[in-house]
Amino acid sequence: MKARYLFIVNPIAGRGRTEKRLPSILALLERRNLVTEWCRTAQPREATELAEEGVRKGFTHIVAVGGDGTVHEVANALINLPVTLGVIPTGSGNDFAKAAGIPLELPMAIEVLLYGENHRVDVGRLGDRYFVNGLGVGLDGAVSHRFQRMSHLGGELGYLWGAIHEALTFRARSIELRTSDWEYHGRALLAGASNGQYHGGNFKLVPEAQVDDGLLDVYVIQDMLPLKRLLEIPKVRKGTHVSLPEVQIRRASWVEIVCDNPLLAHMDGEPFQLEPGVHRVEVLPCGLKIVTVGQEPYPRPEASPTGELT
Repeated sequence: MKARYLFIVNPIAGRGRTEKRLPSILALLERRNLVTEWCRTAQPREATELAEEGVRKGFTHIVAVGGDGTVHEVANALINLPVTLGVIPTGSGNDFAKAAGIPLELPMAIEVLLYGENHRVDVGRLGDRYFVNGLGVGLDGAVSHRFQRMSHLGGELGYLWGAIHEALTFRARSIELRTSDWEYHGRALLAGASNGQYHGGNFKLVPEAQVDDGLLDVYVIQDMLPLKRLLEIPKVRKGTHVSLPEVQIRRASWVEIVCDNPLLAHMDGEPFQLEPGVHRVEVLPCGLKIVTVGQEPYPRPEASPTGELT
Protein backbone atom coordinates (compact mmCIF):
# COMPACT_ATOMS: atom_id res chain seq x y z
CA MET A 1 0.00 0.00 0.00
CA LYS A 2 1.37 3.40 -0.97
CA ALA A 3 2.19 5.62 1.97
CA ARG A 4 -0.16 8.55 2.58
CA TYR A 5 1.08 11.44 4.70
CA LEU A 6 -1.01 13.88 6.71
CA PHE A 7 1.09 16.84 7.87
CA ILE A 8 -0.31 18.64 10.92
CA VAL A 9 1.39 22.01 11.28
CA ASN A 10 1.37 24.11 14.43
CA PRO A 11 2.41 27.48 12.96
CA ILE A 12 3.12 29.12 16.32
CA ALA A 13 5.39 26.33 17.60
CA GLY A 14 8.88 27.52 18.46
CA ARG A 15 7.61 31.08 19.03
CA GLY A 16 6.50 31.25 15.40
CA ARG A 17 9.60 29.59 13.98
CA THR A 18 7.48 26.84 12.42
CA GLU A 19 5.59 29.34 10.28
CA LYS A 20 8.88 30.84 9.09
CA ARG A 21 10.35 27.45 8.23
CA LEU A 22 7.29 26.11 6.45
CA PRO A 23 8.40 27.33 2.97
CA SER A 24 11.69 25.44 3.40
CA ILE A 25 9.83 22.30 4.47
CA LEU A 26 7.54 22.52 1.44
CA ALA A 27 10.54 23.06 -0.84
CA LEU A 28 12.27 20.01 0.59
CA LEU A 29 9.20 17.89 -0.18
CA GLU A 30 7.96 19.34 -3.46
CA ARG A 31 9.91 17.00 -5.78
CA ARG A 32 9.00 13.89 -3.85
CA ASN A 33 6.34 11.63 -5.28
CA LEU A 34 4.20 11.69 -2.16
CA VAL A 35 0.51 11.51 -1.41
CA THR A 36 0.08 14.32 1.11
CA GLU A 37 -2.47 16.49 2.82
CA TRP A 38 -1.67 19.51 4.98
CA CYS A 39 -3.59 21.18 7.77
CA ARG A 40 -2.84 23.81 10.42
CA THR A 41 -3.84 24.04 14.05
CA ALA A 42 -5.40 27.16 15.49
CA GLN A 43 -6.19 26.16 19.08
CA PRO A 44 -5.09 23.74 21.83
CA ARG A 45 -5.86 20.03 21.32
CA GLU A 46 -6.87 20.61 17.72
CA ALA A 47 -3.92 18.52 16.55
CA THR A 48 -5.43 15.51 18.34
CA GLU A 49 -8.74 16.00 16.56
CA LEU A 50 -7.03 16.42 13.19
CA ALA A 51 -4.95 13.28 13.77
CA GLU A 52 -8.07 11.29 14.71
CA GLU A 53 -9.70 12.45 11.50
CA GLY A 54 -6.56 11.45 9.60
CA VAL A 55 -6.79 7.95 11.05
CA ARG A 56 -10.40 7.69 9.86
CA LYS A 57 -9.35 8.84 6.38
CA GLY A 58 -6.77 6.06 6.15
CA PHE A 59 -3.50 7.98 6.26
CA THR A 60 -0.57 5.68 6.94
CA HIS A 61 1.67 8.43 8.39
CA ILE A 62 0.59 11.41 10.47
CA VAL A 63 3.38 13.95 10.79
CA ALA A 64 3.65 16.48 13.60
CA VAL A 65 5.31 19.67 12.35
CA GLY A 66 6.10 21.63 15.47
CA GLY A 67 7.47 21.06 18.95
CA ASP A 68 6.87 18.67 21.82
CA GLY A 69 3.37 20.01 22.40
CA THR A 70 2.38 19.25 18.81
CA VAL A 71 3.93 15.78 19.01
CA HIS A 72 2.09 15.22 22.30
CA GLU A 73 -1.28 16.10 20.79
CA VAL A 74 -0.81 14.03 17.63
CA ALA A 75 0.52 11.03 19.54
CA ASN A 76 -2.56 10.99 21.77
CA ALA A 77 -4.62 10.05 18.71
CA LEU A 78 -2.33 7.21 17.64
CA ILE A 79 -1.87 5.08 20.77
CA ASN A 80 -1.95 1.34 20.00
CA LEU A 81 -2.77 1.96 16.33
CA PRO A 82 -0.83 0.78 13.24
CA VAL A 83 -0.57 4.39 11.97
CA THR A 84 2.97 5.79 12.06
CA LEU A 85 3.88 9.05 13.79
CA GLY A 86 6.38 11.19 11.94
CA VAL A 87 8.08 14.25 13.43
CA ILE A 88 9.53 17.34 11.79
CA PRO A 89 10.95 19.11 14.86
CA THR A 90 10.55 22.89 14.67
CA GLY A 91 9.69 23.68 18.29
CA SER A 92 11.53 25.24 21.20
CA GLY A 93 12.70 22.12 23.00
CA ASN A 94 12.21 19.12 20.68
CA ASP A 95 12.88 16.80 23.61
CA PHE A 96 11.07 13.79 22.17
CA ALA A 97 12.81 14.07 18.80
CA LYS A 98 16.17 13.90 20.55
CA ALA A 99 15.09 10.97 22.70
CA ALA A 100 13.75 9.07 19.68
CA GLY A 101 16.77 9.66 17.44
CA ILE A 102 15.03 12.02 15.02
CA PRO A 103 17.45 14.63 13.61
CA LEU A 104 16.75 18.27 14.39
CA GLU A 105 18.05 19.50 11.02
CA LEU A 106 15.19 19.85 8.54
CA PRO A 107 16.79 18.06 5.57
CA MET A 108 17.80 15.04 7.62
CA ALA A 109 14.50 14.97 9.52
CA ILE A 110 12.69 14.68 6.19
CA GLU A 111 15.08 11.98 4.93
CA VAL A 112 14.35 10.01 8.09
CA LEU A 113 10.61 10.58 7.67
CA LEU A 114 10.72 9.15 4.14
CA TYR A 115 13.43 6.49 4.43
CA GLY A 116 13.75 5.70 8.13
CA GLU A 117 12.55 2.61 9.93
CA ASN A 118 9.33 2.06 11.85
CA HIS A 119 9.92 1.47 15.52
CA ARG A 120 7.61 1.11 18.50
CA VAL A 121 8.30 3.21 21.58
CA ASP A 122 6.74 3.37 25.03
CA VAL A 123 4.33 6.02 26.21
CA GLY A 124 3.29 7.09 29.68
CA ARG A 125 -0.27 7.54 30.85
CA LEU A 126 -1.88 9.75 33.45
CA GLY A 127 -5.64 9.32 33.53
CA ASP A 128 -6.93 9.56 29.97
CA ARG A 129 -3.90 11.43 28.59
CA TYR A 130 -0.66 9.99 27.28
CA PHE A 131 2.83 11.48 27.20
CA VAL A 132 5.70 10.52 24.95
CA ASN A 133 8.61 12.23 26.69
CA GLY A 134 7.81 12.96 30.31
CA LEU A 135 5.65 14.26 33.12
CA GLY A 136 7.06 16.54 35.79
CA VAL A 137 5.79 18.36 38.87
CA GLY A 138 7.37 21.08 40.95
CA LEU A 139 10.07 23.35 39.63
CA ASP A 140 10.07 21.96 36.08
CA GLY A 141 6.29 22.35 36.02
CA ALA A 142 6.74 25.96 37.13
CA VAL A 143 9.29 26.51 34.35
CA SER A 144 6.80 25.21 31.77
CA HIS A 145 4.12 27.56 33.07
CA ARG A 146 6.55 30.50 32.98
CA PHE A 147 7.80 29.61 29.49
CA GLN A 148 4.25 29.58 28.14
CA ARG A 149 3.76 33.14 29.39
CA MET A 150 6.99 34.43 27.85
CA SER A 151 6.69 36.58 24.76
CA HIS A 152 10.27 37.82 24.37
CA LEU A 153 12.35 34.66 24.74
CA GLY A 154 12.05 31.29 23.04
CA GLY A 155 13.97 28.09 22.54
CA GLU A 156 16.78 27.00 24.81
CA LEU A 157 17.38 30.53 26.13
CA GLY A 158 13.77 30.83 27.27
CA TYR A 159 13.92 27.55 29.17
CA LEU A 160 17.26 28.50 30.72
CA TRP A 161 15.94 31.87 31.88
CA GLY A 162 12.85 30.20 33.31
CA ALA A 163 14.99 27.66 35.16
CA ILE A 164 17.20 30.37 36.65
CA HIS A 165 14.23 32.44 37.81
CA GLU A 166 12.42 29.46 39.35
CA ALA A 167 15.62 28.19 40.97
CA LEU A 168 15.77 31.43 42.93
CA THR A 169 12.08 31.76 43.79
CA PHE A 170 10.34 28.37 43.74
CA ARG A 171 9.01 27.01 47.04
CA ALA A 172 9.37 23.24 47.38
CA ARG A 173 6.28 21.18 48.22
CA SER A 174 5.67 17.99 50.16
CA ILE A 175 5.08 14.99 47.94
CA GLU A 176 4.89 11.22 48.13
CA LEU A 177 6.05 8.85 45.39
CA ARG A 178 5.32 5.13 45.44
CA THR A 179 6.46 2.38 43.08
CA SER A 180 6.28 -1.39 43.57
CA ASP A 181 9.58 -1.45 45.47
CA TRP A 182 10.44 2.15 46.46
CA GLU A 183 8.89 5.11 48.24
CA TYR A 184 9.76 8.73 48.82
CA HIS A 185 8.13 11.06 51.37
CA GLY A 186 9.24 14.63 51.85
CA ARG A 187 9.73 18.03 50.31
CA ALA A 188 10.73 17.93 46.66
CA LEU A 189 12.12 20.55 44.36
CA LEU A 190 10.89 18.54 41.38
CA ALA A 191 9.70 15.03 40.67
CA GLY A 192 8.17 13.06 37.87
CA ALA A 193 8.27 10.14 35.45
CA SER A 194 10.24 10.29 32.24
CA ASN A 195 10.39 8.33 29.01
CA GLY A 196 13.13 10.45 27.42
CA GLN A 197 16.39 11.90 28.67
CA TYR A 198 15.79 15.59 28.07
CA HIS A 199 13.34 18.10 29.52
CA GLY A 200 13.18 21.80 28.72
CA GLY A 201 15.28 21.62 25.57
CA ASN A 202 18.78 20.96 26.83
CA PHE A 203 18.39 19.76 30.41
CA LYS A 204 19.53 16.15 30.61
CA LEU A 205 17.30 15.51 33.56
CA VAL A 206 17.15 11.70 33.34
CA PRO A 207 20.30 10.74 31.44
CA GLU A 208 19.75 6.97 31.33
CA ALA A 209 16.12 7.01 30.21
CA GLN A 210 15.24 5.06 27.06
CA VAL A 211 12.04 5.40 25.07
CA ASP A 212 11.78 1.67 24.33
CA ASP A 213 12.81 -0.16 27.51
CA GLY A 214 9.28 -0.74 28.79
CA LEU A 215 9.88 1.35 31.91
CA LEU A 216 9.60 4.90 33.19
CA ASP A 217 12.47 6.62 34.93
CA VAL A 218 10.93 7.99 38.13
CA TYR A 219 12.92 10.84 39.64
CA VAL A 220 12.89 13.18 42.60
CA ILE A 221 15.22 16.01 43.54
CA GLN A 222 14.95 17.03 47.18
CA ASP A 223 14.83 20.65 48.21
CA MET A 224 18.00 22.67 48.46
CA LEU A 225 18.86 26.30 49.15
CA PRO A 226 18.24 28.72 46.25
CA LEU A 227 21.94 29.47 45.72
CA LYS A 228 22.80 25.77 45.51
CA ARG A 229 19.90 25.24 43.06
CA LEU A 230 21.38 27.92 40.85
CA LEU A 231 24.91 26.51 41.06
CA GLU A 232 23.71 23.00 40.15
CA ILE A 233 21.91 24.03 36.93
CA PRO A 234 25.00 23.35 34.75
CA LYS A 235 25.13 19.81 36.13
CA VAL A 236 21.50 19.19 35.15
CA ARG A 237 22.26 20.36 31.62
CA LYS A 238 25.10 17.83 31.41
CA GLY A 239 23.33 15.02 33.26
CA THR A 240 25.98 14.87 35.97
CA HIS A 241 23.57 15.96 38.72
CA VAL A 242 22.62 12.31 39.32
CA SER A 243 25.57 11.97 41.71
CA LEU A 244 24.15 14.63 44.06
CA PRO A 245 22.78 13.27 47.37
CA GLU A 246 19.49 15.11 46.76
CA VAL A 247 18.78 13.15 43.55
CA GLN A 248 17.05 9.78 43.37
CA ILE A 249 16.07 7.94 40.17
CA ARG A 250 14.31 4.60 39.98
CA ARG A 251 12.99 2.60 37.02
CA ALA A 252 9.45 1.33 37.31
CA SER A 253 6.42 0.38 35.26
CA TRP A 254 4.22 2.65 37.37
CA VAL A 255 4.39 5.31 40.06
CA GLU A 256 1.80 6.87 42.31
CA ILE A 257 2.18 10.58 42.99
CA VAL A 258 0.43 11.72 46.16
CA CYS A 259 0.01 15.40 47.00
CA ASP A 260 -2.09 17.34 49.51
CA ASN A 261 -1.93 20.62 47.60
CA PRO A 262 -2.15 21.58 43.92
CA LEU A 263 1.17 21.26 42.12
CA LEU A 264 2.39 23.01 38.98
CA ALA A 265 3.09 20.32 36.43
CA HIS A 266 3.79 19.64 32.78
CA MET A 267 3.20 16.80 30.37
CA ASP A 268 5.61 16.83 27.40
CA GLY A 269 6.27 20.47 28.23
CA GLU A 270 2.58 21.41 28.21
CA PRO A 271 1.70 23.07 31.54
CA PHE A 272 -1.20 21.97 33.74
CA GLN A 273 -2.01 21.72 37.43
CA LEU A 274 -1.95 18.42 39.30
CA GLU A 275 -4.81 18.50 41.77
CA PRO A 276 -4.58 17.12 45.33
CA GLY A 277 -4.99 13.36 45.54
CA VAL A 278 -3.44 10.10 44.40
CA HIS A 279 -2.38 10.00 40.76
CA ARG A 280 -1.19 6.81 39.08
CA VAL A 281 1.26 7.18 36.22
CA GLU A 282 2.03 4.04 34.23
CA VAL A 283 3.92 2.98 31.16
CA LEU A 284 2.32 1.52 28.05
CA PRO A 285 5.13 -0.53 26.46
CA CYS A 286 5.44 -0.24 22.68
CA GLY A 287 2.31 1.89 22.63
CA LEU A 288 3.29 4.18 19.75
CA LYS A 289 4.64 3.50 16.27
CA ILE A 290 7.13 6.09 15.01
CA VAL A 291 9.54 6.46 12.12
CA THR A 292 13.11 7.14 13.17
CA VAL A 293 16.71 6.68 12.06
CA GLY A 294 17.25 3.33 10.38
CA GLN A 295 20.07 1.75 8.43
CA GLU A 296 21.96 4.43 6.54
CA PRO A 297 22.87 5.65 4.04
CA TYR A 298 19.71 7.46 2.99
CA PRO A 299 19.42 8.92 -0.50
CA ARG A 300 21.68 11.94 -0.37
CA PRO A 301 19.78 15.27 -0.21
CA GLU A 302 20.43 17.64 -3.07
CA ALA A 303 21.24 21.34 -2.78
CA SER A 304 18.59 23.84 -3.87
CA PRO A 305 19.36 27.26 -5.41
CA THR A 306 18.79 28.83 -1.98
CA GLY A 307 21.41 26.63 -0.35
CA GLU A 308 18.84 24.49 1.47
CA LEU A 309 19.19 20.76 1.06
CA THR A 310 16.38 19.03 -0.79
